[in-house]
Amino acid sequence: LSTYQKEAAMAVINVNLFSMSLLHDMDVTVVLPDKIDKGEKLKCVWLYHGGSGDHVDWLYHVRLTDYVNERHFAAVLPTVHESCFVDMNIGNKYGTYVGKELPLAIWTMFNCISKKREDNYVSGFSNGGYGCLHTALTYPEYYSKVGAFSAGDKADADFPNDGGAKSVNRIRLYGDGDLHKNSYGLTYLADKLIDNNEIPPVIYHACGSLDPWLSMNHIVRDYFLEHSDYYNYTYDEIVGLGHEWDFWQEELIRFLDFAGLTK
Repeated sequence: LSTYQKEAAMAVINVNLFSMSLLHDMDVTVVLPDKIDKGEKLKCVWLYHGGSGDHVDWLYHVRLTDYVNERHFAAVLPTVHESCFVDMNIGNKYGTYVGKELPLAIWTMFNCISKKREDNYVSGFSNGGYGCLHTALTYPEYYSKVGAFSAGDKADADFPNDGGAKSVNRIRLYGDGDLHKNSYGLTYLADKLIDNNEIPPVIYHACGSLDPWLSMNHIVRDYFLEHSDYYNYTYDEIVGLGHEWDFWQEELIRFLDFAGLTK
């Protein structure tokens, strides 16, 4: 089913597993604290990359191994190529893989990682910020908290449908319909949870004041604030930072604090 290579005294583990959803191998990075007690169940943060990233982005751009050791939790870094963490309209079911299949596989492989909903959090930046919200709203039974950074709703993005590269890519990922009316849209998924009276994830959402997609983040912010009777939602905005690693590193620290993963 899978192979893995242990590195750095078991702190960083490179996993290559075969996905039944995708029908090909996928790479995943798992980061564990150096010391784990026998029988211990670690809380886990699933960290999603940006549009052009992969399963090592968070590892090489922030002090992730230090955070994992100091705050004593597990981190799982998947890759989904350029799928935006969804089941593509034309393409593979990356949303099913990353949101459902991968957790079940990781929980089986790593007995030290808790499979309890209350112990699993999903976070990401840019496309991964949209992706982590999409995952948690699609599979609320698996994830109790979300840390979404620079995370607009793809439903609110400009779609000229003019046959250009941007238009073709959008149709490949989501189709040509109104995403506010299907499961690619965040507010559609959020409304569905309300209608079904399901337990929603706690949401921490952040964007830099200089981010070029700040207005899209504000649309998401305003939706959840308008539904504060159902959603436990917190918004943070850092003045002077934009779509950049300085912002995402700071917000990861703030999210870990928010989630109770303190030193």
